[in-house]
Amino acid sequence: MSDSVKKWHEMQEDKKIYESPDGGKTVFERPLRVPNELTDDEKKEAYKVLAYYESNVILYAARILKNTL
Repeated sequence: MSDSVKKWHEMQEDKKIYESPDGGKTVFERPLRVPNELTDDEKKEAYKVLAYYESNVILYAARILKNTL
C-alpha cells in the first residue's frame, strides 16, 4: 500500500464520536465502530454463549431479539 493509503487507514482508526445526553453539560467520547463489528471481548462472550447453551435455545433467543427490534 502507498503511504497515503496507510495514513487514511490510520486516520479511520482514530475517529471518535462525542455524545452528550444532557445538551452539552457532560460529553462522552467513544471510538467510532462499524455496525455489527464486535470487539475481541464481545466475540469471547459470544463463544461463551455457544459453550453454555444449546443451539435451539440460542436460536430462539435470537428470534425474540429480532422481533423486538
